[in-house]
Order: sequence, then C-alpha cells, then structure tokens
Amino acid sequence: MSETKGEVLFYGIDNISEKLDGIIQTLNLKKQCFETKLIIIEAVNNAFIHGNKKDKNKSICIKWKLDKNLLKVSVTDCGDGVEKLINYSCKNNDILAESGRGLQIINCYSDSVEFKGNSIIMKKYIA
Repeated sequence: MSETKGEVLFYGIDNISEKLDGIIQTLNLKKQCFETKLIIIEAVNNAFIHGNKKDKNKSICIKWKLDKNLLKVSVTDCGDGVEKLINYSCKNNDILAESGRGLQIINCYSDSVEFKGNSIIMKKYIA
C-alpha cells in the first residue's frame, strides 16, 4: 500500500458524515472503516463544540496520512487548545449519557492520541 494523504477544511458540522465517507473512500479502507470514521467524527464534534464553541464561521481542518498500515489523522479547530491532561475514565452511570464520551471513544479505538495546542492527533494501525 502506498502513501495516501489529504486535507479538508470546512465550517460547521453539516453533512460531516458524507464528508468523512469521502475521506474513508479515499483511504480505501476495507477493514476498520467504522472505527476510523467514529474516531474522526468524535474529534470533529469535540472541535466544533469545545474548540469553536459551535460557531459555524470558524473552520475545522482534517489532515490524514496513511503510510503502509499506519493512519495518522489530525483535527484542528480555532480554539485555545487543551491545557491539561484529559481523564479518559468514565463512570458506569455516565455510559448512557448523551454526551461526554467522545475522548474515551477516541482513546479506545486509536492506538495513540496526542494533543498539540488546538489539534488532536490520532494514530491507528490498519490491518
């Protein structure tokens, strides 16, 4: 498999699922398609809600690079970034909550997660 990379810039989260389907198709993922889309959509939702404060005039950038079997995806918003360590633990009574599980899901389905300023960088090995 040769290297595949790309970038997309958008505003708001309207039609995000279709946009992510395009990225997944570009990456030609046969396996782990659901998990990959899930971690990206959770990162985009967090960027829109927490970073951009639901402002549809602020951009979100997704960059991806698939080199052999390592997929690296970064999602960058216009916010101030994350200043403290994120606690991925989730209490049992929070599991069914409508929100608050995004970073836990990202951590669960990614092989590594890193925060740099206003970007989240996720790495996932693709079988």
